[in-house]
Amino acid sequence: MAKNKREVDPEVKRDQIEDAACMLFLVEGYESTSMATIAKTAGVAPNTLYWYFSSKDDLLVAILDRLVNRAMAQLATMQSQSFGDQVLWLLAEFQQASKLISTVHSRLDKSETIRDWHDRFHVMLDQMLVFQMVSTGMSKAKASVMATVGTYVVEGLLSHPHGSQQVKQVVQWLTGGGKL
Repeated sequence: MAKNKREVDPEVKRDQIEDAACMLFLVEGYESTSMATIAKTAGVAPNTLYWYFSSKDDLLVAILDRLVNRAMAQLATMQSQSFGDQVLWLLAEFQQASKLISTVHSRLDKSETIRDWHDRFHVMLDQMLVFQMVSTGMSKAKASVMATVGTYVVEGLLSHPHGSQQVKQVVQWLTGGGKL
């Protein structure tokens, strides 16, 4: 019996779909990108997408998870750098996907999937900031407050354009415990 389906590792296919969707979301925008366009760009049949992702929001979350996980893995190798330099690097890394972050915020009231991801992102960022601040000698109580502020600062810096000098000043304030 002839095979009419190529044997491709499911993880490779998943990566191809995520790569295609990420590129399209960043270039064309989330709302302007259809699942059919993603499938065509990834070189798969449209129904194949639904073997991997139940919805376009699930696909967006997979892309966001991959980007955040890669950034956090890289950040873990940068422990010899100052806390401020780590935050600046993380901001620059996330800035490359700022269009996706804007999409998350525009879909918060439309998608429980996106809202859940956003909440998990806040928890992860808060925990990372608290850990870093406590490791620099800040009390856990103050670090918890500063981390909450820091999470909103990070989102604000990613969502609204700022000059590099202004970003550095804000990060210096944040990583210095609110002191300039």
